[in-house]
Amino acid sequence: MTMLGTVFWTSLLLFGYFVAPSALVWGWVRWIKQRPRLWTVSSTLSFVGFLLASVSAILALWVIAYASAGGFEHAWNTTHYSPNYSLFFRQMQRGEVLSLVAIAFALGGIFKRSAIRWQAPASAVGTLAFWLIATTWP
Repeated sequence: MTMLGTVFWTSLLLFGYFVAPSALVWGWVRWIKQRPRLWTVSSTLSFVGFLLASVSAILALWVIAYASAGGFEHAWNTTHYSPNYSLFFRQMQRGEVLSLVAIAFALGGIFKRSAIRWQAPASAVGTLAFWLIATTWP
C-alpha cells in the first residue's frame, strides 16, 4: 500500500472509530446543557445534521449487533455458507446516505454560533468514515 493509501485509511479509521463517537457524546452533552432558547436557522440546521448523524450511528450499532448475532447468514442452503450480502449492503447504503445528508445540514449550520455547531459536522464526517470503512476495507 502506498503512503497516501496508508494515510487515507488511517484517517478514516480515526474519524470512524474515535472522532464520531466522541463528537456524538460531547455534542449530546453540550446540547442538553445549552439547549437553544431561540431556534435560528443555523442552530436548526446544525441540530438536524447532528440528529441525522446520531441516527446513522444508531444504525451502525444495530448492524454490528445484527451481524454479531448471525443475522446476515442464510440458513436456507445448508450445504454452502451463503451470507446475505444484499441486506448488508442495503444497510451500508442507508448509513452512507444518512451521513451525507447529515453533512449537508451540518455544513449549513456552521456559520453562526450554536451549541453543536462543530460537533454536528465532526460526527457526520465520522459516521461517513465508519460506513466507508465498513464497505471498502482493503
